[in-house]
Amino acid sequence: MRAFLLHSNEPALELLLDKLTIAHGSRLPSEQEAWFIIHWGAYHPERGHAEALQPVKSLLLSLQPARVAELLKMHGIDCALEENPSAKGNPSSAARKNLTAAAAAPGKGRRWTHIYAVPVFHLQALSLFHQSFGVYYSSGAPSGVRIRDGAAAEWTELGTDRPTYYAAHAMREAVKTIYALGLDYGVVRVGVRPDGTMAVLRLEAIPQLTPRLAELFAEAMNRFDEQLASGVFSRHKEVMLGADPEFLLLTPGGKVKFASRYVDKDGPFGCDAIVLRSRRKIFPLAELRPKPSTEVRELLIHLHRTMQLAAKRITDSDLLWVAGGMPVRGLPLGGHIHFSGTPLDGRLLRALDNYIALPLTLLEDTTTGWRKPQYGFLGDFRKARHGGFEYRVLPSWMVSPTVAKGVLALAKLVAEHYLELKQRPLAEPEVTRAYYQGDKARIRPLLSALWRDVEKLPGYARHESYLLPLRRMMLQMRSWNEREDIRPKWKISPFA
Repeated sequence: MRAFLLHSNEPALELLLDKLTIAHGSRLPSEQEAWFIIHWGAYHPERGHAEALQPVKSLLLSLQPARVAELLKMHGIDCALEENPSAKGNPSSAARKNLTAAAAAPGKGRRWTHIYAVPVFHLQALSLFHQSFGVYYSSGAPSGVRIRDGAAAEWTELGTDRPTYYAAHAMREAVKTIYALGLDYGVVRVGVRPDGTMAVLRLEAIPQLTPRLAELFAEAMNRFDEQLASGVFSRHKEVMLGADPEFLLLTPGGKVKFASRYVDKDGPFGCDAIVLRSRRKIFPLAELRPKPSTEVRELLIHLHRTMQLAAKRITDSDLLWVAGGMPVRGLPLGGHIHFSGTPLDGRLLRALDNYIALPLTLLEDTTTGWRKPQYGFLGDFRKARHGGFEYRVLPSWMVSPTVAKGVLALAKLVAEHYLELKQRPLAEPEVTRAYYQGDKARIRPLLSALWRDVEKLPGYARHESYLLPLRRMMLQMRSWNEREDIRPKWKISPFA
C-alpha cells in the first residue's frame, strides 16, 4: 500500500507538492490500487475509506471554534480560541497583527509571555517554533526595569531535540489537541500565561503553509509512505507486553502511607511520584514493574512475583493495598501498559481507546472518574527508550486478578490485530462525554458490537478464559471497590 495526498488545490499548496515524492492529485486515480488517503482540505466527500488520515468529518468540526473549544475542554485541554480573533477561518494579516499586539502590549491587555507553534503529523511534533514576549508585570515594572514597547520577537525555530520545560509541554499539548479532535495532522499554537499555565490559541487543520512548514509536512508524508510500502503497519507481529500498575498504601483508618517509606524509586517494585503545583515531587505511589513477556499468562506470573516482593518490603502487614483510579482524592493511579514490537500508529491508539478504555469504564467505582480528564485522557501515550510506547489511559486494573487478566489479554489482541478493529464510537462527542463522565448507561449498549469484533480475531480463542469473565463483569456493570484491599484476591501474604 502507498500513500496518496488528495487535495483541492488549496492556496500555497504548490509549496508542499513540489517536495512530495508520494502520489497526489485532486481526485483518486482510476486504477484500482489500494491507496492510503491523506486528506488535505475538506472539499472531498467522506467515502467511508477505512485507510485514511485526516477524516473529512474531523476537518469540518475543526473549522467550528465553539465546537473545538467544547471538545478540547472535555479532554481537559485549556483553550483560548474564543479570545483569538484569528480562530475563525483564514485570518487576515491585520487580525494576526491585532493578536500579536494584544499579547505583546504591556499592561492589562497582555496575556502571553511565550507562544509556541507546533506542526504535528501522525502523533509526532515535527518541530517547534517560538515567540517570546519577555517578562510580564501585572501592575507595572519595578523601578529601573525597561519594558519592550514593540511587537513580539520574530518566530524562532527551536526544533524538538532539547526542549525547555514549557516547550516540552507545548509539544505534548499540541499532539494531544490534534488527537482529541480526531485529526492526524495540523499546526497548533500554544500560549504560556504569566502564571505559567498554558492554553491552545489557534488550530490549523489545513495548515497555512510557509516554505519551512511545507518542507516539514512533505518530509513527514514521504516518511509515512515509506513505512506503508515497507509493510511496517500491516504485518501482524507478536507484541511484547509490559506493565507498571500502581497502588496505594492505607492505614485501617484510611490515612495514606507513602510507598517511599518502604522502597526506593527503581527496581521491579518501586515508588512513583506525584508532582505538586509547586513542581515539587512526592512519592506516595507503589508501582509494580514485572518483567515483560509476549505471553499474557507469563506476564501475570511475573506480576504476581513482584507483588510477593512488595509484600516482603512493606513491613507493616496491617496496611491496605488499594488500586483503581483514585481511591484517595488527589492521588491518581494508573495501569500503564507497555507495547514493544508494534509501531506507534494513530489507528492502534484509537483502537486501544475504543476497545479497552471505553468498555472498562463500565467497571469503574464512583471515585475512579476523579482522575479524569487530567489523567486518563484518551490517547495518552509516552514513547519509551526501548523503541516501544506506553499506553497511559487506564486506571490501575490491579483491583483483582480477573480484571487484570482480561485487560492484559484484550491489550494483547488489540495490539496485534488493530487493523481489523474498525469501530470508533469515541468519534462521536456524546460518547466521549460519556467516557469522561462515567456514564455507564450510555456506554453499555456499545459493548456488544465492540466485543463481536474481538471475538472474530485469530487469537481470541487462546485468551477466551481470561476475556469472558471480564465481559460478564462489564455487562453486569459490576463496579470494583477502590477502598478494598487487593491482597486477598491475589493471595498475597498474609492472605496467601
